[in-house]
Amino acid sequence: MVNEHILSQIVNENEKEVFKSMRSDMNTAKALLNEEQFAQFMRAATINQTILNDASFRRMNSMSQVVSSTKVTNRVLQTGYKTVNNEQVTQNQLTPATIGFGKAELNATKLKALTSILDDDKEDNIEREAFEQTLLTMMGEAVGVDLEAVAVFGDTTYTSGGNKDPLFSTLNGWLKSATTTLKSDGAKGSGTKDFDLADGITAMFDKMLYSMPAAYRQANLMKDLVYYVPFEVQEAYREFLIDRETGLGDSSLLNADELKYKGIPVKYAPVLDAADGRTVHGNVASMLTVPEFLWYGVYKDLSVEPKRIVEEEETEYYYRIRCDAALQWADSVIVADITAAEAAALL
Repeated sequence: MVNEHILSQIVNENEKEVFKSMRSDMNTAKALLNEEQFAQFMRAATINQTILNDASFRRMNSMSQVVSSTKVTNRVLQTGYKTVNNEQVTQNQLTPATIGFGKAELNATKLKALTSILDDDKEDNIEREAFEQTLLTMMGEAVGVDLEAVAVFGDTTYTSGGNKDPLFSTLNGWLKSATTTLKSDGAKGSGTKDFDLADGITAMFDKMLYSMPAAYRQANLMKDLVYYVPFEVQEAYREFLIDRETGLGDSSLLNADELKYKGIPVKYAPVLDAADGRTVHGNVASMLTVPEFLWYGVYKDLSVEPKRIVEEEETEYYYRIRCDAALQWADSVIVADITAAEAAALL
């Protein structure tokens, strides 16, 4: 049960009932969400986040956890015979198959958030159920926006004005961890471009698809691929379909149906529109991947700590979450970069 220190920070009776349902950390005086509340918080955090909702989630039991898998990387069948003294005998020296190990290593790092509610607002407008929804769902949604952003754009080397960024420098996200990043002429800066937007947005899609390692095609994972794209890329592809005098073009103009390219879903991911995320990454990114290879984890305890501001008749709430993001197979994410100017020109 919640300890007396936590309850002493609360004056609203409806609110006390919510905190009484939480567990307490007697050492830190923090209220820990119970299993149902944790699930509600994480559901709110992911439901509106396109990539995070598709990615694989792990409730971590320790600060460091490895999610591993294996795959056979070459052919295994070989002839069962060999020639000895001009005679066919049984082959007893087989070449072993090569096993590839993929792992998503999650090392939880601490992130915090702060919000506050005035006593008058709680007393006049918030009943018990509504308060719990405010405490868990509304903050869960806000935390989810930032959690997806850092999972996508995180870069531990990033600095802003010479200082570590308070969010994005906390961990390396999926864009940073990917081994293949294709660049347009503008994003390349110098050297040979990887694709030319002058050939249409499908030229970028094709280059991303053709850059996916053959092992994923051979493992029958093509059906699981997804393009995650920002608004400009989605609209450029929609306009491409509209310009075609087909039923698909009419549908793209009149409906908000899911777009596909060569059978692969093209999903709009609002996180890829984030101006600060684009600044961290340096360009406007799109991703092609198998979503289940994108991993993120949250350490088992998610805490809420109230703090009374008596003179203001206000309660502050400090949220504490320990989390990380990783790729199970670093070569399973193909990133395509274009510049902000190129993205704007697509509209």
